[in-house]
Parts: sequence; C-alpha cells; structure tokens
Amino acid sequence: MRARGYSLVEVVLAAAVVAIGLTAAAVLVGTLMQQQELNAASLRAANLQEQAVKLYRLDLSSSAIRGLLPEPCVASGAPPSGGYTLSFSVPSSTNLEIDGTTVDLDRTRLTLVYPNTVAAGNVTNRVDIVRPATRVRYAQ
Repeated sequence: MRARGYSLVEVVLAAAVVAIGLTAAAVLVGTLMQQQELNAASLRAANLQEQAVKLYRLDLSSSAIRGLLPEPCVASGAPPSGGYTLSFSVPSSTNLEIDGTTVDLDRTRLTLVYPNTVAAGNVTNRVDIVRPATRVRYAQ
C-alpha cells in the first residue's frame, strides 16, 4: 500500500501563497499606522484651530491667543518641533444685510501650519473668521 502525501511542488506553492499573504498583511498594517498618525495630527490641528477661532471671537489679540493655546505656537516661519505656526490676517470690513438691517462685520483669515507626520513638509489649513465689528466691551 502506497502512502499518499503532498509533493514538493505543492508544498512550495502553498508556502509561496502564505508568504504573499503575510507580506500583504504587513504592508497593510504599516499603511494603517501611517494613516492613523496623519489623522491624529490633523485632528489635533483642527481642534487647535477651532480653539483659536473661539478666542479670536472673544476679541483677544493674536499673541494672547497663541499664549493661551495648549500647544506651542509661533506667529510666522516654520512650525517648531511638535508645534504650530498660527497667524491672523489684518481684519477687513464687510457688511451683511438681514431683513433690511445692515450688520458690520470684521473678516480675517486664520492660517495654521503644522508638520506632516507621514511625509516631509508641512500642512497648511486656512479658515475665514467673521465676527461683529461692534462688540460690547466688558470691564476687566
């Protein structure tokens, strides 16, 4: 009686298929980790930018805003290591008419630059901020 088994060719082909599958899985894990790092950096930057917009609408100066934010920020140039570049344009005036009433608004652009965690270089995100030109000043 002859024992049946796998031939050497079948074993080599099966090993090749398993090796290709494991290589693909390893590449996928690496790509997913890079994407997670990029998403985390983008989310931190978006949160920082949202906080800066809220502080700007409270009529704080740009230097005061940079000092209050939880991440290190500079006004211009390349972002410091682990930090951000946060700059505001000079406000311009615009008018908005609502039901026959004209509202004067200040409009400025907030630019946030942060390091790209996956590739070389920086990522720039800009947002326009609109706030009433006439604001109530409270005693401090």
